[in-house]
Amino acid sequence: MFEQGEQTGGKMNRIEFDSCVFDTGPTLITMPFVLENYFSSIGLTLADNLTLCKVEPACHYRWSDGSSLDLPFEMDDVARAIEDFAPGNGAPVSRYLEQARELYDLTKDVFIFSPFRGFREFWSLKNVRMLPHLHRLRFMSSLHSVHSKTFSDPRIVQLFDRFATYNGSSPYLAPATLMVIPWVEIGLGAWYVKGGIYTIAEVFTRVAQENGVRIHLRSRVESINVERGTACGVTLTDGSIIAADHVVSNADVFVTRRHLLGVELDEPTNLSSSGLVMLMSVEKADHGLAQHNVLFSDDYPGEFAALATEDRPRKNASIYISRSSHADVTQAPSDRENWFVLVNAPPKGKSNVHDQDQISSWDGHAETQAQLVLEQMSSFGVRPVVRQMMIRTPDTMASEWSSYKGALYGSSSNSMFSAFLRPRQRSSDVANLWYVGGSAHPGGGVPLVITSGMIAADLILSSLST
Repeated sequence: MFEQGEQTGGKMNRIEFDSCVFDTGPTLITMPFVLENYFSSIGLTLADNLTLCKVEPACHYRWSDGSSLDLPFEMDDVARAIEDFAPGNGAPVSRYLEQARELYDLTKDVFIFSPFRGFREFWSLKNVRMLPHLHRLRFMSSLHSVHSKTFSDPRIVQLFDRFATYNGSSPYLAPATLMVIPWVEIGLGAWYVKGGIYTIAEVFTRVAQENGVRIHLRSRVESINVERGTACGVTLTDGSIIAADHVVSNADVFVTRRHLLGVELDEPTNLSSSGLVMLMSVEKADHGLAQHNVLFSDDYPGEFAALATEDRPRKNASIYISRSSHADVTQAPSDRENWFVLVNAPPKGKSNVHDQDQISSWDGHAETQAQLVLEQMSSFGVRPVVRQMMIRTPDTMASEWSSYKGALYGSSSNSMFSAFLRPRQRSSDVANLWYVGGSAHPGGGVPLVITSGMIAADLILSSLST
């Protein structure tokens, strides 16, 4: 295994400063049974390797009018909390979550847990049962349109619209099939890993090494070598040539094809969003926040429209704040907190991950944007005393993670056909080349990325036995 960074993990990584520990990517775990299945597949147990903790409340939401809502961890309590906050919306939330659960049960084996072959998948014998229910997939409606018709309070509409951002999409463009995302978090729970989310990467690394995997850090791949249409190894930037029977790329699929295979490709037009991330050590104080928090903007449609047309986030964009030290004392000293602050940003980072001299729309603007975010936080009554801060932009995502222009999830789900167009594990034009990670099927997020790797592993093993 060849990793260009200082440590394994990719987007799931860790940075430490001012005695605080920061996860750089995922801050929440859903679908814990995926982790259970992974460990079970190699003869281990989740409980012996990781400790999952409930996040309670699952999230604290706050609006500029001063209203706020703590969404409970337990699904049975969610509708009641929303009814108390927005009378008349509790029963619609219950009905919506039940419909989302049914949609998840209907689609999970096709769209998540199995190899996917696009539209042909519906005509396979095992999935033909889904054909009479295609209308229930809601491909033709946007997520926002369903929410605006279901909930009478615009704050509840906005709360559920936010789940489109979990894979870098817009609720105004993405199909309502993404209803499965709120079900996954609310119905299956929001979880945190004791010791930080990066503990998952540490454990996976240890397990891999114990099973004979050789990991080479600070080893950037320059190209994937192909002979007679078959991947046969890689060339590193130091000139080393490594032979291999199979090549698995965890980099962005577009970057892999353009930069590592040298394929001439058109610019992608459906990139997912990126992000402006501020890692801050702050003095401990009571800001009325939970472990996970969202400060909503007043113009959600404008915020998402700007992601497609502007170079940087709007001045008054919505803000996500994660404070793992709120639940885990190992993440910060007793007199301070570790804040992970995220604002959705356009995918406008460096397009060539090998050319760090390339001019970017973020050059010279990161500090200014961070100050705008702090001002917006202040308008919600959140005024942290910042001790130290590290700013990470789409340029950071492009250079550290080989994400094209910093897009966090490769392609977005901003069309009804997105699920059918996402790259599959098996390369369609190079034999023995496999794609895994958030830009490949089934998509981004910790459980889906793990699933992506497990699907690829099963396919490779199957190919060896034929």
